[in-house]
Amino acid sequence: MVPGARRSRPEPGSTAGPRTREEPRAPRPAADRIPDDATEGIAPEEYRARVERVRGAVEAAGLAGLIAFGDCWRGANVGYFTGFRPLDGVSDIASALVVLPAAGEPTLVVSEQCLGYAASVTGFPVRPFRELGAVLAPLGRRGRVGLAGSAYLPAPLRDRLGAGLGPATLEATAVLADLKAVKSPAELRLLRRAAALTDLAMATIRDVLADGRPHTERELARRADAAMLAAGAERPAYDSMVQAGPRSAWNLARPTDRVLAPGDLVMTDIGARYRGYVADGGRGFTYGPVDAERRAIVEAAASAVEAGLAAARPGLLATELNAVIQRALVESGYERYSGEARGHGTGHGTGMDPEEESPWIGPGNRTRLVEGMVFTLKATITVPEVGGLRVERIVHLTATGVEALDAFPMRLHW
Repeated sequence: MVPGARRSRPEPGSTAGPRTREEPRAPRPAADRIPDDATEGIAPEEYRARVERVRGAVEAAGLAGLIAFGDCWRGANVGYFTGFRPLDGVSDIASALVVLPAAGEPTLVVSEQCLGYAASVTGFPVRPFRELGAVLAPLGRRGRVGLAGSAYLPAPLRDRLGAGLGPATLEATAVLADLKAVKSPAELRLLRRAAALTDLAMATIRDVLADGRPHTERELARRADAAMLAAGAERPAYDSMVQAGPRSAWNLARPTDRVLAPGDLVMTDIGARYRGYVADGGRGFTYGPVDAERRAIVEAAASAVEAGLAAARPGLLATELNAVIQRALVESGYERYSGEARGHGTGHGTGMDPEEESPWIGPGNRTRLVEGMVFTLKATITVPEVGGLRVERIVHLTATGVEALDAFPMRLHW
């Protein structure tokens, strides 16, 4: 018996588990009934306003300029300034830079193979990587230059930046990350759509399982992806995960041909990308009659996230919000089985990338939460040989608390 399951017991001979608060069955989300709106997106004037906003923050930080790095997996630092997103590949098509002087026009630097595409969606000059030295030269005479995306910048490109900047100092900065964290009304519209598409994926899995026939993890992931795409998603936000039975006790894994069996705990982590913005949607559910242990895991994870939802408000430090969810998981008895309970962090920024740098809801992070931020709150519990799940809610921080952008219930027993 794992911690948490001791709190109540089913009647003798029953497979129903303890009484827990049930959320109402979610209706099928409207995302599959709303046509894709070709007019949605970020307007050119919003991109121009972002450039000025970042330039002001760069000047306030005493920097001569900012270099923002993005790649085909983490494109938000570049996507904040332009509709261009690098392409997946092993050459320089996978990377891009925005070089923004504190005084002067920004430049987008991309692969020569992408110049035409990049210029068609960018409102300022675009130049190829072979001209990077010339783009950087004016900054090299001005002292300190900020770098956004330092944690995942490839070493060869870092070397090229250093050579191009000469005596200037290149230093990591959170200037762009903090600005990106606060979403505009246009961004919120796109995020709500992405969240509705993600809700649709879960509704599709629920409806597929309702026929009582055998279904594999791989099939459910494929059906969820197909539903999101048919309803207007550009693509999944990341590789969709469905893990059943003992495999759900692995924090992250790709789906296999394992068939779901009654009594399984099932972990899913599925998100949609819609017109440049994404939803990060962790959910889990029990399948068929299950025992008290598995129902208790669902209850503890959902309750921990609910504690965070109730506590979140502007002015709170990220570390303080993390402590609320972390404490709930520890008190539930699952500390040994939860990375979040042991200090991994209980949330992260979300927007153009599934995980953005700010705000990180984690121990020791003294970022002060401000109105307009969008982030997830999450709780993962994984018990070896039993199973587990991750419960994750995407929220917009308002003046008084949070607005949930996704609507699918967190307590799921199918």
